[in-house]
Amino acid sequence: MEAQQEKKASTNIYELNDRPPLSVTITAALQWFFVILSSSLVVPLVVGQAYGLGSADIGVFMQQTFFLIGLASILQVLFGHRLPLTEGPAGMWWGIFIILANLGMAAGKSPQDIGRSLEMGLIITGIMLVGLGVTGIIGKIQKLFTPLVTGGYILLLAVSLSSSLMKGLLGIGYTPGQTGIPPKIALVSIGLVVFTFMMIRSKHKYIRSFAILISMLVGWLVYGLLGWTKPLPEMHGLVSLPTPFFWGTPEFDLGTILISMLTGLILLTNLVASIVVVGKVVHVQAGEAEYRRGGIFTGLAHMLSGTFGIVGLVPLSITAGVIQVTRIASRLPFLTACGLFMLLGMLPQVSRVLSGLPAPVGYAVSFVSFTQLIGFGLQDLGKVTWNERTIMIIGFGLLTGIGIMFVPPEAMMTLPPFVSYIFGNGLVMGVLLIIFLEQIVLREKRKL
Repeated sequence: MEAQQEKKASTNIYELNDRPPLSVTITAALQWFFVILSSSLVVPLVVGQAYGLGSADIGVFMQQTFFLIGLASILQVLFGHRLPLTEGPAGMWWGIFIILANLGMAAGKSPQDIGRSLEMGLIITGIMLVGLGVTGIIGKIQKLFTPLVTGGYILLLAVSLSSSLMKGLLGIGYTPGQTGIPPKIALVSIGLVVFTFMMIRSKHKYIRSFAILISMLVGWLVYGLLGWTKPLPEMHGLVSLPTPFFWGTPEFDLGTILISMLTGLILLTNLVASIVVVGKVVHVQAGEAEYRRGGIFTGLAHMLSGTFGIVGLVPLSITAGVIQVTRIASRLPFLTACGLFMLLGMLPQVSRVLSGLPAPVGYAVSFVSFTQLIGFGLQDLGKVTWNERTIMIIGFGLLTGIGIMFVPPEAMMTLPPFVSYIFGNGLVMGVLLIIFLEQIVLREKRKL
């Protein structure tokens, strides 16, 4: 069944199919551009450093990531789930890249060998996801996502990101060699959070709509005036296209492929949950066709990620928070921003400048968007009929998921890699436990 427009009052200024005026489209596109940039900038930097890449190679890795984020997002909006839902490096794939780097290098493997095996794993996983989308299995998975599951997923997502958000916001690790909280940076970040909240509460609708963009530019300006921006990386040339197989020719490694395929299956929950959450904000109820197409193009995004050697891309739920804050659900500004992001991936000198966005600024502004996510989770749980059964399901899921998040990663290293990748992810384990309890262990009996 095709997507249906929900019949309910909307607070959005522009809806999904609206075409805002040119001035609004351009400004909203710039805002989307910086939101996507802030959500994707950290990953290639961290992964590149973990694999021992030099500044020039990290710059290329960053460009490849930017180009493919734009391309994958455009393909999804035009031919996939058709929602303004940005693609971005999956947190789970990010973790697997880092864990495999640590384990592989400890076992004597070179970073290039590890990267080549991950390329193959991503490509095979992408083919699997395309197959699941074509056969319609993804549409059946959507039925598992009751308000209890989506509410639990959103709360677990917010909790899982809260540590990174607070550390980044407070500037921990921003200055090389510093492990504590730099008071001045923390003070500016807190001020920026307050400023962003004031912007989204403004009486002027256009200030509310562009609060994120305004806050990012103000924060960047403050850092520049105080001399806190970092030196820009060296990048050469005016135009450069992405090159296949960043790490070299893909290499078959059975362990990496099995882990990759299992990761892809688990990330189907992310795909379905993201479509559900963003659908609520744009007032569209996705049908089976949207889930199938979304799965097919998520598979294609994985194949492209493997072909170009970047961290696997998936839809990011943070989009819902951005739309809720800006009240602009139109596809047009989003598509424009994705086109700009592809262009960014082809212009080394522009990438060089934009990579200078201070990380604490991005984290401080993102903090406001994530507060909206918690609201979505609570709204979903508000639809649940609370009794002993539902309390036990959500209690077990949240307590298990959040508890795993506090287990030191090094403690998981004593387990087999296959086990540590899955059971060490609190978000995934919490959601799977809620589904398992609700659908199997404490399945509600149907009324005759």
